[in-house]
Amino acid sequence: MYGRLTARRNSVKDAKRNIPSKDDPNFSQFEQELMAMARNEARQVTALYGPKLEVLNGKHKPLLKDYERISKDYDAHAAKIKRSEPSVELSRGKYYALMSLFVLGEIPMNSLAFSVFGESQIFTWIMAVGVAVAIPWIAHAMGILFKRWSEPWWKNAIGVTALLVLTIGGLVAIGYVRVQYLGDLSKAGAVSGFSSSGFIGAAFVGLNLVILAAATLCSYFSHDKDPMLEHLHHRTNQLNKAMRAIEAKYNKILTKQQQKIHRIQQRGHEIIYYYRKINQRVRPDQEKPKSFEREHGLGVEFEQEDERRKMETATMPVQAVTNQPIS
Repeated sequence: MYGRLTARRNSVKDAKRNIPSKDDPNFSQFEQELMAMARNEARQVTALYGPKLEVLNGKHKPLLKDYERISKDYDAHAAKIKRSEPSVELSRGKYYALMSLFVLGEIPMNSLAFSVFGESQIFTWIMAVGVAVAIPWIAHAMGILFKRWSEPWWKNAIGVTALLVLTIGGLVAIGYVRVQYLGDLSKAGAVSGFSSSGFIGAAFVGLNLVILAAATLCSYFSHDKDPMLEHLHHRTNQLNKAMRAIEAKYNKILTKQQQKIHRIQQRGHEIIYYYRKINQRVRPDQEKPKSFEREHGLGVEFEQEDERRKMETATMPVQAVTNQPIS
């Protein structure tokens, strides 16, 4: 785009030739060229940011459709059960954090038991981690069964009993292996203080059972009685979070685009104002031409379109004025 020096030179030159004439409503050649340059720069800006906005729009639309569909199911189910919020005492974040702690607590206790097999350290830790993950996972299932206890009662009772028998049986077996390992270490003189290895083994089993009970309670307090309500609530929150993230990126890019177009338009207006001021001062009659009363725009393609691109959200429509400068 032309600078002030070029604008001054052309302004003086046009003024001496009485361009534009007093009654001419058309812009001078210099002003037309200047705005053509401004439009070209604005097109380059929209060409740079437009594809990015289209990509985000494309990602947002399917999420919005899913959100609207699930919201309808959510509203219908909430009306059916006469409540819309899951009744949970423990958030998902806290639940996952606690379960991770339980897994970490189980690993060292189990690694001690599996060392008796004489496998390499890596295989010992793999087995220990497997059991450490299995116990909280079983507790997860048991907590859900307790929370969603339904009629007939024996169906849930069978599931809970089976899980308890398998888990406690497995823990007792691991405890037995641990006791044998500690006993062998004590006899070999590798370690001291393991004369009561049976008591220590029982203590380890007790600790495992405490972790199982604590993890079961965490699962119980972090789930709702109605699995459908919990699923729909989680899914709508998940979609809403994803849409918000896309909208934030979209608005950030759109703001940058609009700011750049606004600066282009503002700079063009400043140069034109300077050109007109010098032109009117240098003109022999110093009268203001009709064309100086008119304002410039960036062009039709940058005006508000009849159907501008939109990014709709469930709570607030975000207008995507890709080709509209800030006035």
